[in-house]
Amino acid sequence: MAFSRWPRRLAIALLCFGLTCKAEQRIETGPYDIYYTAFPSMLVPAETAQQHKITRSPNRILLNIAVRNDETPTQVGITGTSLNLLNQSQILNFTEIKEQSAIYYLAEVINHEQDTLRFSITIEFPTDHPSYELTFQRQYY
Repeated sequence: MAFSRWPRRLAIALLCFGLTCKAEQRIETGPYDIYYTAFPSMLVPAETAQQHKITRSPNRILLNIAVRNDETPTQVGITGTSLNLLNQSQILNFTEIKEQSAIYYLAEVINHEQDTLRFSITIEFPTDHPSYELTFQRQYY
């Protein structure tokens, strides 16, 4: 069935784009590894974007976050905001994507022309481990 291949294609596309953009990062906190990347939504193939309701646009950035515990995909609570150079804030609305071997969270950010975006993301783990504040910034041209 072609539909079941879409999540796998999206995961492969996100991983490849994250690596080619050199935007993928990894943070360790206790037993958890947090992987995150932010890249232009135009890099997502049109069919994949349509399937997952991702807006492809030159002014959209896509965030991808995944958490693993000892190589096992982990479901987490995740919230966040982005802030541009004018201190204009956008709330990040994350969508959870589940696959057999992965769980990841996607959010879209509107970006106008050249700007530096600062991201602040709170990750709540399913255990007693304290929440993690992930902060990073990216410059877009």
